[in-house]
Amino acid sequence: MGGGTSRISAGADARPITPDLDRDTVFLAGFQPDRPAESVHDDLMVRTVAVRSGDDEPVVVSVCDLVGLTRVHADKGRRVVACTHTHHGPDGLGFWGRPFEGVSGIDSDYLERVRRIVAESQDAAIASLEPATLTVGSTAVPDLVQNHRNPHILDDEVSVLRFARVDGTPIVTFVDYACHPEVFDPEGTEVTADFPGHLCRRIEHDHGGVAVFAVGSIGGMQSPRTEVHTHDEAARFGDVLADAVAGALDGQAAVDAAPVHFARSDVAVTLQNPLYELGMEIGLVPPAERRDGEVVTEVAYLRIGSAGLAFVPGEIFPELGLGLKDAMRATGVDVPIVVGLADDEVGYIIPEADFVAPEDYLDPGSSYEESFSAGPDVGPRVVAALEHLITST
Repeated sequence: MGGGTSRISAGADARPITPDLDRDTVFLAGFQPDRPAESVHDDLMVRTVAVRSGDDEPVVVSVCDLVGLTRVHADKGRRVVACTHTHHGPDGLGFWGRPFEGVSGIDSDYLERVRRIVAESQDAAIASLEPATLTVGSTAVPDLVQNHRNPHILDDEVSVLRFARVDGTPIVTFVDYACHPEVFDPEGTEVTADFPGHLCRRIEHDHGGVAVFAVGSIGGMQSPRTEVHTHDEAARFGDVLADAVAGALDGQAAVDAAPVHFARSDVAVTLQNPLYELGMEIGLVPPAERRDGEVVTEVAYLRIGSAGLAFVPGEIFPELGLGLKDAMRATGVDVPIVVGLADDEVGYIIPEADFVAPEDYLDPGSSYEESFSAGPDVGPRVVAALEHLITST
């Protein structure tokens, strides 16, 4: 794990991963399948933060404006790659091509290019490491998000980590909020990062440095509270969150030294979704690593000063995410953060007691989230693995 109470260093990088519509096959991910992109409204980005304590190996977190990426079977060390889950970026999972014709939504050449750009971004962030201070904070933003599945359970907290130079100018602002990036028109055919792109551009314009946005516990589904599906509305969401970010940090003290601890763990889950099995069998989705008949995914945990970040490989339900936040607070964390779509996308991560498998996975009705879940034991296994990391890191 490593890490001591030494001087903090931070670095950042941001670069586009926008597809070339003249070169790439782009099926937009989310909503319905067979939705080819026809134009680009704004750039998709990979945004990266690197941090270390003293001379320790840095921890690097990148977030891509993509619906999700499946697990890469390689030792990533202290590097994490998450996704914002935008519903207007290229399909990185394979479900949104022409599945009934056996056509995957994945453009392998594009994804390989994305992974190369992500690696370059992470190397650049490490190369830019410099002495930094850290300010953390959080605040509720209740008017943007709703839980369609269970309106009484909501995580509406925006959490912020800002690393600044010794002169006070920001290096990077990391923001986490639990809302599906699906403000823009579900029928739209434009490539867009949706409200996370607007948020990051607004922060960078107002404060400088790089802004990184990650989604929290978006399962359930935690979706935008709006009936308006325009770019202007996505910009309004970004502006509201940008104002909340400033409020979350207002009056918070900066520190220039803090311990940085990082750990990750494999998690084996039972794949009980026939659509996932069929998708792998016919080549729509990439094959998963299997061990003793189970599918292997992973979790990770980063503790830096008074903040904790639990990295979850999918769309975790808010009741489970809130439980993880409580577990972090019990260890002395003041600003607990759940980062979804991190290092894998196993679909919805549902409380086992609430999991109702659909009779027909192609017509799931009220069990929609179950139809996009690996199975009922994913929730308890992922939570247990993270709770172990939280209490032992």
